[in-house]
Amino acid sequence: MKSESSTSQTQRFVRILLCVITACLLANTPHLAAQVRQEPAGNTLPDQPAFPPLPISGDMPVEMMPPGISEQQHQDFAAQLDLSAFSQLAVFDQGRSKVFDTYAREMITNVFGKARYRDRFDPTHYSPTFTWLDILLNKSWYADRPLIYVEVLELRRSLAKLLPAEVEDGFVSFGRLPPSLLLTEQAQQILNGSASDLRLLKGRNQVLSAWAGYQLLPNSLLLVSPSPTAKSDKWQSLFEPTQDNTDVLEARLAFTELAKAWNEADSKSAQIAIDKLVAKLPNIHPATYPSATLRHAELLYNQTHKFTVGYLAYGVATILLLIAMGTQRKWLIRSGIVFLLIGFAVHTAGFAVRGIISGRWPIHNQFESFIALAWFACVMGIVLMFAKRQWMFGAAAAALGTTALLFANTVAIPSHDVAQVSGILATSRILYIHVNVVIAAYALIALGFFIALFYLGVYYFKTDTTVRMAAAGLGEMDNPSGPEKLLRDLDKAHLVILQLAFWLLGLGILLGAYWADHAWGRWWGWDPKETWALITWIIYLIVIHLRFGVRKPHLVTSWLSVIGFFVMLWTHWGVNLLLAGLHSYA
Repeated sequence: MKSESSTSQTQRFVRILLCVITACLLANTPHLAAQVRQEPAGNTLPDQPAFPPLPISGDMPVEMMPPGISEQQHQDFAAQLDLSAFSQLAVFDQGRSKVFDTYAREMITNVFGKARYRDRFDPTHYSPTFTWLDILLNKSWYADRPLIYVEVLELRRSLAKLLPAEVEDGFVSFGRLPPSLLLTEQAQQILNGSASDLRLLKGRNQVLSAWAGYQLLPNSLLLVSPSPTAKSDKWQSLFEPTQDNTDVLEARLAFTELAKAWNEADSKSAQIAIDKLVAKLPNIHPATYPSATLRHAELLYNQTHKFTVGYLAYGVATILLLIAMGTQRKWLIRSGIVFLLIGFAVHTAGFAVRGIISGRWPIHNQFESFIALAWFACVMGIVLMFAKRQWMFGAAAAALGTTALLFANTVAIPSHDVAQVSGILATSRILYIHVNVVIAAYALIALGFFIALFYLGVYYFKTDTTVRMAAAGLGEMDNPSGPEKLLRDLDKAHLVILQLAFWLLGLGILLGAYWADHAWGRWWGWDPKETWALITWIIYLIVIHLRFGVRKPHLVTSWLSVIGFFVMLWTHWGVNLLLAGLHSYA
């Protein structure tokens, strides 16, 4: 009777919690419906300003490379230049100073759609620095090459129809069109025509942005750091009127010589001019010029794909730890832990270098919070692994690190470039604490997800191998137990993670409400992010308490942990990307 009473009470408790979730969703439905990013009725855009005409001019802004130059001569010219030092020169762009390599990658991405230019006619891969200097100084080389990225397929097809039929399909499939095509009157009519469809309008704006990048002149480069005695901290171009400064004049002359040598494909003279610029530019105003250490760190950050190459070590650690648990070989566990720590060191280096480059704790946008979430999860997994002597926590951390860094390495996550953030994000210490606590809670949820998968694997495949793996993961390699005890021990480890996640997320929500009262004048406003964070917390409230009234609490907990993980992903990513709200600035 007592058991039946307990079960009945638990069921009533669950029904009440489900009613609370439903009430939250219903209360927020009008708000969400008003804010979902949809196209206006009928795909009309009555409030959109007229599409601006393309600033297209038939005049090339720089000299053309001699018309007789061949593909091989172009490749030889690139191969004979050493641009490694030039890549580390600082240039000011979009609110911050950055190394030329970063600037080149960002500009090429804007024009070409990817950070490295790939030519269908020339298979050679050039460095971003060479490619962008080539575009600045030798635009005629790219006039008939597939360079301008056109994202919207319908717009791309309309423009490609202006090309000869035999090459039309090739350009459409490649996704890039030659700049010379956009100089034609027919192309300008397509790009400046009426735009009643939101998607087409965005596509035209994207082409406009790419074309504007292609049209940039060499004198747009802000290479001269501000004078320490000047009232303004504005960077200058070498070609702007400045105070009489011998170094500026010499650097200006060197850049002019570089442009001339580049147009003549004279690699020897071009290298001399490059070396002069490398020597002169940092010494014009050395007090305000970024340090060599900082510039080298940023270049390394780019070359290692923002240190996401750490997924390789994490991946090896995952494989070694899983094999070790299956074979009961302790040396494999030790090797797995070594690779786990190597991966974590690379992960930490990337996190730290981004913070140094940006000058702030790097948690302010989608990319940074994603990397931070994985880093927090790995920290907690490693700490729990050593504290409890249970290698399963390390295996879960390694698997999570592999998945996260591999995803960051291969997918263009929004805001992956270092940039300025909204001013509101730097207004309060409480906000920093709130964001870090919530990210830590989400990290624990992600770690719990991998442990839940491990539990489910053992539960549904109770073979000798899975039992041995579970025993090894729980530190019982020398004293293996039966599957039931192992499942209970796995559940205990899982519950530690879920309880920490539950309390941290609750604390994060309370801190967010406190900050919202100071920032927006109210503790709670049913903003989409607030609402879904609350729903995520309620799900884990159910996960922890439902255990007391079901027949198979361990199994139910694992399945709910899997469901809760995907709800967390929606809260962390989906809401920001698909729903408009007060948290959309991040």
